Amino acid sequence: MTDDAARAWSLAKDIGTCMLVTHATHGLHSRPMSSIVQQDEGKIRFLADARAGKDDEIKAKPDVLLAYSNGSNKHVSIKGPATISTDRALIKRLWNPGAQAFFPAGPDAADVVVIEVSPTGAEYWDGDNAVVSAVKFAAALATGSTPNLGDSAKTNL
Repeated sequence: MTDDAARAWSLAKDIGTCMLVTHATHGLHSRPMSSIVQQDEGKIRFLADARAGKDDEIKAKPDVLLAYSNGSNKHVSIKGPATISTDRALIKRLWNPGAQAFFPAGPDAADVVVIEVSPTGAEYWDGDNAVVSAVKFAAALATGSTPNLGDSAKTNL
């Protein structure tokens, strides 16, 4: 695995929540989701509600985009095909307190499914904190140069 791929996986895991973008009937549809990043398995998974329609969108067009951002200086977008699983053993393995809050009936509830993304590529932007970026930006303005606000790369996963 390349350093860029490892960095993309690390950013996704550290940020945790992303916008899951799917293809809907009338265009793209995005919603925030808490991800379970499992680099060792090459998967990013989500516990989801089968009644919410995401599974139908994924079954119709499986290519999805996951857009992660810490709201400031760290961003990664990951693309790949998604599938839906109703495997109860997998659901129980992924179960966590956050899932319990959304699904009070527990992991055996029929409406709980796993969205499983097999990442194929990523692009990340990993910048300095806001204070350092502001200083770099001001220096670039003063000198007429272009600021280096962090690292970015495109990579296969």
